Amino acid sequence: MIAWAVVMSIMASRVAAADVTATTVAVGDSIMTLSQVVATGLPVLCVETVEHEEPACDYVSAPAGCMGLGISNATKVPGRLTVYQRIGGVDSLMYDSGDYEKDVSGMTIKIRGNSSAYYDKKPYKIKLQKKRDLLFRGNESMYKDKNWVLLRDEMLRTMAAFKVSRLVGMVWTPGCRYVNVVLNGVYRGVYLLCESVERNPDCRLNVDKNTGFIFECDPYWWNEGVYVTSTHSPSYNYTFKYPDEDEITPQQLAYMQGLVAAYEASLTTPDYPKLIDVTSFAAWCLVHDIEGSKDEAGANRYYTKYDTTSASKIVMPMVWDFDMSERTPSEWSRCHSVHMSILFNNPNRTYVNEYVRLWCQIRDHFVDDITSSMNAFETADEGVALKAANKLELIKTGSNYPVDRYVWWRNKWFTERYPWLDAAIMAMHVPHDVDVDGSVGISDVVALVDMMLGNAPTMSIGDINGDGIVGIDDVSDLIDELLAAD
Repeated sequence: MIAWAVVMSIMASRVAAADVTATTVAVGDSIMTLSQVVATGLPVLCVETVEHEEPACDYVSAPAGCMGLGISNATKVPGRLTVYQRIGGVDSLMYDSGDYEKDVSGMTIKIRGNSSAYYDKKPYKIKLQKKRDLLFRGNESMYKDKNWVLLRDEMLRTMAAFKVSRLVGMVWTPGCRYVNVVLNGVYRGVYLLCESVERNPDCRLNVDKNTGFIFECDPYWWNEGVYVTSTHSPSYNYTFKYPDEDEITPQQLAYMQGLVAAYEASLTTPDYPKLIDVTSFAAWCLVHDIEGSKDEAGANRYYTKYDTTSASKIVMPMVWDFDMSERTPSEWSRCHSVHMSILFNNPNRTYVNEYVRLWCQIRDHFVDDITSSMNAFETADEGVALKAANKLELIKTGSNYPVDRYVWWRNKWFTERYPWLDAAIMAMHVPHDVDVDGSVGISDVVALVDMMLGNAPTMSIGDINGDGIVGIDDVSDLIDELLAAD
């Protein structure tokens, strides 16, 4: 967290410090100064809406034959956003959007989500009128964007899943940070401030501005105005994140209808690798299997298509929703249904081989890597500040969210999940297939030699003779096996 502190110090030095000692904040039944909230150490996002209007929405249920609870008519309320943080003992104003003026300054805030919007602690979307990196990562030209979301993540599930996403190597993992949120002078709690799912070729999802798509296999399609019908299940149709549904042309909609039909049809044929980016599909499923996701319906299956050319494949670039994680200790995640189930059972083993290969890249050190990362979070500046901020949550709601306890629970899950998951995945692995291409041949000998020379990670699948190390004896044994097969 040293780099974060340096960046924040630099940012603070460019913005005049604010007087936060005279500003009051209602925290439950208590009244505190804004300085006391800032003192926890987490950034404080203060939103003041015009005339203190509260964001609102209508709550709607799925029609017959559909699933889920949703919202509609979410009001987009204009206002001003300021961000404060204590740097070097000084309460510093890190960012000020200014008062709302469309396309010039200020911001809007609205309630977002589906079933998550039914909780008292609402998730929000913030849209700045001018792009800015609200995570203050020190590279404004790369990370700035207008759109940000505030998610509930008291038990650290989303944060932990994003760490898994990075370890597995997803195309994009949203940047995030815990913050305190004050809306119209009332403390609303600790949130995870997160990059939203947006087209941004510099730092988020990169698709062509004119011919690219970001879309979702969405159980809440019934709550959208434009969608593409699935041929696999009436419960899941496809909705659009980019272009916006209000901007989609008839030609674009017709293209997507054809693309979806071709994609779903390809899953049952040996030709599916021609249409999909197999690595991203396998990585997406692996993250959910590690997490033991139960909520397949709300797992947010996002896809991108860079453009409309045949060279552009369908990609699953990211993971998102983990409210229902850690629910399948001794079975596959619920994501082993619909599309993923078809791919796992396809006679073309390209998908299975890639899924196994991704696991083999991390299996020898995964538990150490993820638990070390979680432990490091707990003791770093952000984890320490989160502990302090949770005292405000206790005052506000009477609920305690102990960071150390949730880190322990997340680590317990990863440790206990590993044996079942490893055995289940390795049961799909072809014995002695060192490079995990689905067959045993001379390329596996080359992979073993690379391991010995340190040019490739040493993986336990290279230990052919089972003596605990990868060495010349394994090369010899594999060559003998190949010669015997000939």
